[in-house]
Amino acid sequence: MSQNEVRGRIEAFVSDFHTRWERSGKMPGMAAFDLGAFQAWAAELEELVATHCTPGVRTGQEGALSSSPAHDPAAEQITQIEVDEDTATVRSVIQAAGSAAFYYEYRLLRSDDRWRISQLSTFLDPPSAPLIDPVRAEALMQGATPDAALPDLPSQLVLDVPGLFTAGRLVAPFGKPAPLEVRHLGELTCASGVLTIVDFGSVDAHIVPLTRRVTPGTYPVEVSMVAGVTVAVRLLLSESPEVSWHPSEFTDGTHEVGVDAGNVALVDFGALVACQAQRVEAMFQEHVGRLMETPGAMFTLTGGVVDAVMVTSGYGDGTYPCYWGLAADGSLTSLVVDFRVLAENILRTSHVPFRPGPVGTPELARHELRITADNGSFVVSNSGENIRGFRVLAPDGALLVDGDHLGIFITRGTSNTTWNPDAPPPPGSVLEVTEYRGYRHI
Repeated sequence: MSQNEVRGRIEAFVSDFHTRWERSGKMPGMAAFDLGAFQAWAAELEELVATHCTPGVRTGQEGALSSSPAHDPAAEQITQIEVDEDTATVRSVIQAAGSAAFYYEYRLLRSDDRWRISQLSTFLDPPSAPLIDPVRAEALMQGATPDAALPDLPSQLVLDVPGLFTAGRLVAPFGKPAPLEVRHLGELTCASGVLTIVDFGSVDAHIVPLTRRVTPGTYPVEVSMVAGVTVAVRLLLSESPEVSWHPSEFTDGTHEVGVDAGNVALVDFGALVACQAQRVEAMFQEHVGRLMETPGAMFTLTGGVVDAVMVTSGYGDGTYPCYWGLAADGSLTSLVVDFRVLAENILRTSHVPFRPGPVGTPELARHELRITADNGSFVVSNSGENIRGFRVLAPDGALLVDGDHLGIFITRGTSNTTWNPDAPPPPGSVLEVTEYRGYRHI
């Protein structure tokens, strides 16, 4: 009887959702686009939750209109129902023709003999899918070694990592002095000895470990903050003082963590790759909301020890450098992610003749900088991300164009900026290039 009641609640929710989506949740044409459409959809979802769910449940559709419904009684199939006294779990799948499948997990509670949805999670992978193929996972694990070489710190970086964790130090990243806060988040266990640093909202974008293994064990985690913004996070591997810093290289040769979901996680790589994909998604959905109220979330991937910690990533999305601290005897002392909140860019400005062709100046050669003439237009292109801007100056120094005011088209790692001048630049014009060289802590 309970299973039928649980099924009935989910089927009623799906049907009600679809009716409301047909009425208010469809993406309108541009001519019909207005704020009222979002307000109407928000009201529909509020009534939907009040009818079928416990207070505060989110459907995952808040703030977004869509061209196809997230739930449709003609397409969503219930695949599993589990009932345990006054709790239940229901799993379902929906897949429209030509679209990717979405997998749902509904958790329900029974109160006053009525079942209501207490949590709704959406997944892109089926329940049994591993996060990564076990054979590939083992190969990646073997790529991390206790004696992996650590790259030298680039000379253009001026680091003061201890200063990032000096509690009470007055800093002014936003123009107003404020004290640094350093908080102990807890203890993280790395049973495998292999660590990784990831955006936990998009783990599959970069599933690679750090090249250097650590001694398996349990280590303190600290986060540094100022005015509510995360400055840095570190895993303390020993009490020895650092005498040098080195980029924390991943096995794919990178040493920065890319962020698209506003968070960074330090994780036992062995625990991570042993997970099912849905487990990782569920952990992210469960803990990311806590970051609005706490400096960090520590949790378990294995169901046992705490083997992951997640913090907000400074100002948000981007790429953030990671560093190993080394003691005098060469042993690891800490692993740090620097969100560059307390950092000042080191820039270099170069001037080269403005003329079509490759820019052969030695200091700019690695950027593959080129000027292309095209029927009165000029395209300035460069590779990588370290060219921060350019200007074209007349022979007398007058500004002809600021590249920041032009659009950029990026393809295959090359940035292309097109300039359509009213008249060709006079002979002797100059291309002024601003190049990012590194940064210094402040």
